[in-house]
Amino acid sequence: MHRGATMTSTPVVYRTTHRIAFSELDPFQHVSTGNYARYFTDHRMEALAKYAGWDLPTLGTLGFMTWVRRMEIDFIRPVSADQEVSITSFVREFRGPDAMIECLMRDAAGTTVSTCLMVVAHVDARTRRATDWPGELQALFFEPED
Repeated sequence: MHRGATMTSTPVVYRTTHRIAFSELDPFQHVSTGNYARYFTDHRMEALAKYAGWDLPTLGTLGFMTWVRRMEIDFIRPVSADQEVSITSFVREFRGPDAMIECLMRDAAGTTVSTCLMVVAHVDARTRRATDWPGELQALFFEPED
């Protein structure tokens, strides 16, 4: 796969749910802005542990690190206390050291309330420099081809 290529396989879609707590609200009784970044980041970490086996103890043994380089969050509809939201995400493509991850937050009715584009860099643990995502790691984020 060359730099900037889009994967042709079907991406593995991660899914988690979250119930909005009182402490996550702003004075208008909506989720405060900063919590969205936390929701999307925690979603990815929970999903990586569940689907890829990359829990916190394991991450330290992999020989690489991941770094959220950028997040672009769109706030579409307000989210309120005690509301349950589901978050789904998948790797859209790899561009050298960057994984382009699309995230979608929906309410219980399935209405989109927020979206996020998360750019996550692959970093060599020894050199602490960004390196291209190895093909074998890229493959973990896509369904096996028949």
